[in-house]
Amino acid sequence: MNDKCAAGTGRGMEVFADLLNVSIEDVGDMSLDVDEEPEPVSSTCVVFAKSEASSLLREGWSTKRVLAAYCSAMAHRVVSLLERIGVEKDFAITGGIAKNSGVVTRLEKELDLVALKSKYDTQIAGALGAALFAKALVEKQRQKGG
Repeated sequence: MNDKCAAGTGRGMEVFADLLNVSIEDVGDMSLDVDEEPEPVSSTCVVFAKSEASSLLREGWSTKRVLAAYCSAMAHRVVSLLERIGVEKDFAITGGIAKNSGVVTRLEKELDLVALKSKYDTQIAGALGAALFAKALVEKQRQKGG
């Protein structure tokens, strides 16, 4: 998750993809198609990142390179959040961002770990967890007679 704004979330990536006129499904693979890894753009604010991306495009950066800079920023942001709570060797990435190979690859590289892969849709993990939590609460309430 995140502690500031949409930076580091799937919504932030959607905003960025829209800015660059790139399908969200293509962002990850396009970001990996660069000769050299660029410095990350702002990782704390989507508005700053969009402004920075616009400047980089005006400077002549390719769309792929700008995408690489944003995916790198997002991966770095997630790593900084994980450093607060710790990460175990066997970890999984959930949500839509788990479908972004550019973020996942960079995240794994920064952590020097490989994320577990799921055969299930990673985008429904939060909803599924909430449903299971709600079910447990209802069952607990029924056991109390309420």
